[in-house]
Amino acid sequence: MPSLSLLDFSFIAFETAKTPMHVTGLVILDPPEEHAGTYAQELYASFLQQPEMVPPFNWKLNWSLTGRPSWTTVNNVNLEDHLRITMLPSPGNEQQLQQVVGRLHSQVLDRSRPMWEVWVIGGLENNRVALVLKIHHSMADGVRASKIFTQSCSTSVEESFSKPLWQCDLRKTPRQRREESHLTDMVMKTAVAATKQISLIPSMFRLGSKLALKAVNLADCDLKVPFTAPKTPFNLSPKRSRAVSLGHFSISQLKHISRITGASMNDILFTISDIALNRYLNDRAIPIRKPLVAMMPINLRAKGDEGKSGNKMSIGHVELGRQGLSPLQRLESIQHATTDLKNEALNISPDAYINYSLLVNGVSLFSGKFGLNNYIPPASNLLISNVPGAKEELYFMGAKVREQYPVSLLMPGQTLNITFFSNADTMYFSLVACNQSLPGFEVITDYMCDAFAEIEQEVMETAAQAVAEQLGYQHDESLAVELAVEAAQGSLTPEDDEFERLYQEKQRKVEQLEKQLARLTEMLSATVEIDPETPAKNQDELDQAPIEEVKVGQAKSVS
Repeated sequence: MPSLSLLDFSFIAFETAKTPMHVTGLVILDPPEEHAGTYAQELYASFLQQPEMVPPFNWKLNWSLTGRPSWTTVNNVNLEDHLRITMLPSPGNEQQLQQVVGRLHSQVLDRSRPMWEVWVIGGLENNRVALVLKIHHSMADGVRASKIFTQSCSTSVEESFSKPLWQCDLRKTPRQRREESHLTDMVMKTAVAATKQISLIPSMFRLGSKLALKAVNLADCDLKVPFTAPKTPFNLSPKRSRAVSLGHFSISQLKHISRITGASMNDILFTISDIALNRYLNDRAIPIRKPLVAMMPINLRAKGDEGKSGNKMSIGHVELGRQGLSPLQRLESIQHATTDLKNEALNISPDAYINYSLLVNGVSLFSGKFGLNNYIPPASNLLISNVPGAKEELYFMGAKVREQYPVSLLMPGQTLNITFFSNADTMYFSLVACNQSLPGFEVITDYMCDAFAEIEQEVMETAAQAVAEQLGYQHDESLAVELAVEAAQGSLTPEDDEFERLYQEKQRKVEQLEKQLARLTEMLSATVEIDPETPAKNQDELDQAPIEEVKVGQAKSVS
């Protein structure tokens, strides 16, 4: 049987009753109409009829005399130990569901048997049914856990009656095992890897020197100096309880902002989170003099390096926006920070940066596990990650997959985690928190939705201003400016009925603007998506709210 890799073993070693090390997935299903009232019970009964299991769902921990754990196969797994059903008092609302998920997520998995559970939750509004999958991080991370659910689904109702989750093979590929072996070799510095490690010393020394000099303002380095994050309520030792708060955004709207600003969707999500977190702290009169720092998974493969073997993923520390920035200025700051982080990591060599990251995060984990937060400054304030999901609408056992949320773990010494998950045209996200350390943290979800609206509004107003300026309109050509603003604010294209009505109205008044209007509509078609429900604004309204000129990173030109 395979032994645990160093990475997998770390999730066993750092787990305590207060820091469970499993990941959870929440799926909300729309049952078929003919089974709407009994779907939860029927689904549970159907699951019980399929007790066969494949690795690693039939693996449990086995501790050797040397203290090194490995996996051992359990020949007869009792499915009822891993499959549960519960019903909310009908009609169960979203808040009740989140409370149940938080309670399930706070319970440590039993190590005496395979470490996973599936819960069927019925009684939700509109006869919806929820599925909750818990699996230990040593068996699968969030990406692989989401993939096994996708394997159990189909893009059509007829083909959605597939094998259950525990019959999907989660074993790592030979390439994944090689990558983890490579990572272990670097950390353990065995004799076989000694030569390779010695070759990295110049890069490690150069990185350490640059960071030391940057700390005293004597040198420039794009990496964040470690252990300089501000102390916040996000950096307490978590208690045993867990709570969950859920939300979602439109991916098409995120792409819309990305196209206009040139920022990545990940940068936009970090900006939304940063605005909401700062608002939470400000509302509770908790001032911070320095920007928050977020842990972020980064891919250290350079262009052309995608096909090579070896682990190239690491955890970086991204300094978020400082106080007093507008949403677009904050986006620009974060965009520069994420770009600089990857560039500097590639410049010093990916392997050297992975070693550096393991060292910093290892110290941070030990500090959190052994309660040294008061003596060692935090390296980061929280983990923010983005997990890719399916691009099509899915069906599971005849039901439509309505919503899909990731529910991640809390790192030792941190009380909040934010994880995003894309599915079809929706970006779902969850906040996992120790609600004893962060009372009322659920409001951060509302703040994130508000921040998204603020960024979108500022982007549209800035785009409208840029369009009007680039077309060279003069002050007395107010009707043309009015059309530019209204079209940009409404995300209108020539194919839109509302745009045509607007265009004809202005054309009747100013015939000579026909050429300029054609240029305007062409630009809007290339940069702005259709949203006819967005209210238009005229020039007088914009004049009453002056627009601050913002240049976002290496933003796209609107011309």
